[in-house]
Amino acid sequence: MTRRKPVVCVHHSPDGWVLPDYTDFADCTTNYRREQDGRPACTSTAVWKVVEDYGLHLTIGFYCDTDLPDEHRHHPAA
Repeated sequence: MTRRKPVVCVHHSPDGWVLPDYTDFADCTTNYRREQDGRPACTSTAVWKVVEDYGLHLTIGFYCDTDLPDEHRHHPAA
């Protein structure tokens, strides 16, 4: 069985991304990984939203400019 590559959409909002329940702005998705590595949490504004559509499910990540993964830097921002 071959895995299908996800359809990736990269969105940019200079003001950041509000959480769906409107309680706060989204934190950088890399904070969990930073905590595991012993690095401090990202305090920058998450200005990038990356949506990966796998067909049966979506993954959504929020990133500051510094933490946006390289593979997503070349997608046109929507």
